[in-house]
Amino acid sequence: MPKGGVTIGLDISSDSIKVAAVNITRAAPVLVNLGMVLLPEGVIKEGEVEDPAALSGLLRDLMKQTGIRKKRVTLGIANQKVIVRPMDLPYMPDEELESAVRYQVQEFIPIPIDEAVVDFEVVDEYMTGEEERMQTILLAAAHRDMIQAFLDALSGAGLVPDAIEVKAFAMARSLIKRELTFLEEAEAPEQAQTACLINIGAGITNICVIKEGTPRFVRMLIRGGEYFTEVLTDALNISPVEAEDIKRGRSTDEQANAFLEREVRGFVGEIGRSLEYYVSQTQERDLGRIILSGSGSKIVNLPVELNKSLDLPVEIGHPLQNVQLGRLPYTPEELAELEASLAVCVGLALRELEE
Repeated sequence: MPKGGVTIGLDISSDSIKVAAVNITRAAPVLVNLGMVLLPEGVIKEGEVEDPAALSGLLRDLMKQTGIRKKRVTLGIANQKVIVRPMDLPYMPDEELESAVRYQVQEFIPIPIDEAVVDFEVVDEYMTGEEERMQTILLAAAHRDMIQAFLDALSGAGLVPDAIEVKAFAMARSLIKRELTFLEEAEAPEQAQTACLINIGAGITNICVIKEGTPRFVRMLIRGGEYFTEVLTDALNISPVEAEDIKRGRSTDEQANAFLEREVRGFVGEIGRSLEYYVSQTQERDLGRIILSGSGSKIVNLPVELNKSLDLPVEIGHPLQNVQLGRLPYTPEELAELEASLAVCVGLALRELEE
């Protein structure tokens, strides 16, 4: 059972910091605070800290702006220095599993083990044709120096991490609908389905395949909504504001729209290749749907192109579906506009529900 109390989720991306405070109650989680501050260029690049001191200052500003006084936070990370891999091992008790993973991990990650931070979770158990009991773990490893840069920035803002989590893991808590019964959780039909969650942030796209409520595959693409703005701006010699209008479907310029369509097709092809890799490695062919979120998910015709290319139904995610709303500093209209970009910070704040 979760301990209860207010938990803080912190999502730092290339263009903004988003923070969510959730009160974990026995009845239902309540989103009690929410805030965002924009980041200037050069603070975060491709998911990594470039300027820890500047990030510390902006974190302090955000906490002051929202009035959040709690210092312990759950931080999400996603960049090229994060590796998530499945490992299959013979079944063994928990006390033996950790040492077995540490012994074999170097075979699975391209980081020297003494330069890595490693964690794992058991996601499946199965029997082989030879009746050997096996288990699949999902291994997460990150470069220690990259993690340290985030820790330095948090420390400079007076914040302490309760946990540092791969952003893709957090998405499932906000994008997969949970049903609650009195004092107990009941598995909802949605949780039993296999879904592909795609969160398109400003600079990074997180892909996560969820089966029976558990992450089974993670892929991070170093391309997000900012890429489309930049490529439109450069190729068509237009302003970023005009590029945003094209991205959102507010432009009637046929040449610009055709250019964007080609870029979207290439992006969807990259997502498709990631899912093909998942299928080739697992032989799983039961993907039921795609759930789309993130600030970049509002690119015009993106859901249609995903549906056409991947032959899967595409839904727009609702990251606030698993929380009740407290008194927030946003109007309903502002919250509706912001919701797509809240999947990670809300999911991080809900982490304690799994403790």
